[in-house]
Amino acid sequence: MASTTESACTTQTVQGTHRFQICQFSYGNVGDEDYIRSGTFRVGGFDWVIVYCPDADGDDGVEYISVYLELMSKYAEALAFVDLRLINQVTGDACTIYAENRVPNQFKSTSFEEASWGREKFISKRALKDSGYIRDNRLVIECVVTVVHELRVSENKASCEIEVPPPNALEHFGKMLKDKSRADVTFKVGGEMFPAHRAVLSARSPVFKAQLSEPMKENKMRHITVDRMEPVVFEALLHFVYTDSLPTMDDLDRSERNAVVQHLFAAAEQYGLERLKLMCERILCLNLDVDNVAVVLRLVDRYDCQKLKEACVDFLVPSERIDAVVASREYESIKLVSPSPLADLWEKNTRPPKRSF
Repeated sequence: MASTTESACTTQTVQGTHRFQICQFSYGNVGDEDYIRSGTFRVGGFDWVIVYCPDADGDDGVEYISVYLELMSKYAEALAFVDLRLINQVTGDACTIYAENRVPNQFKSTSFEEASWGREKFISKRALKDSGYIRDNRLVIECVVTVVHELRVSENKASCEIEVPPPNALEHFGKMLKDKSRADVTFKVGGEMFPAHRAVLSARSPVFKAQLSEPMKENKMRHITVDRMEPVVFEALLHFVYTDSLPTMDDLDRSERNAVVQHLFAAAEQYGLERLKLMCERILCLNLDVDNVAVVLRLVDRYDCQKLKEACVDFLVPSERIDAVVASREYESIKLVSPSPLADLWEKNTRPPKRSF
């Protein structure tokens, strides 16, 4: 009688991610060196930095930027997989530009060539200009480092050849949202009707659960009016409830998407959807500009979001940005934001300089 056994060769790995923000991207290299190093970060027991070179010329006359990962630990050798990415500041997504995921790279701290890995022609400045990677003259580089440690071989065991497919519950819930035949509650929002399922809403939101559990007449339980909310916002809210993700909103431009996300942030707070609130907060952080920072500050003032507040403070630090906000229509609403350090920052950066006689 034939039998089949199997063993496995596995490696112990440690993964870490570091983001390096290049502010004033268009300034290029303003120092004496041809490169700029990020702050040191530690992954797998080793010290690393991202090396950014703003000016690299190609043979075809095209200007490029160069990006590398460098091992900074002294007298060290490391094996690591590297994924060099850029952050799309419109969507918040990380896009891989250059990576090695098949064989780990060997790093030795004897010289820069042996201690680093990356690409001289990482991406052309022309390509960056027409992308969402640069916003408000800022570029964000992300590096994912997976350090490979020891190798382990498991003992023999009986082989099991049953292949299990990946989870697909969210896919089915998404189809359920589109299937109106089994809906048992309908929401009226701004003149539009949205069929839904009470069991799903109650499981996902404590506010929906309380609302749908109240002793009401049957006809009221089936038809609920939502006031002070746009249909596109409620539609995005339902999409998240059923799929745990945001819709693409490809039919909207950047300002329209930002407006939807701002209102969706408030809706997430209203219905107790903490993950949706944090997703919206992250998108708002990545898409701050002089035209929307005042609106975002009003959200900060109302909902007390510390990280979003810090992002707004960082955005307002350059004096030229504050001047642009002062010139915008939202300047008065900025001045109404009272909590420190926003008011202090505003006063510090808008106070005229003292004269010396």
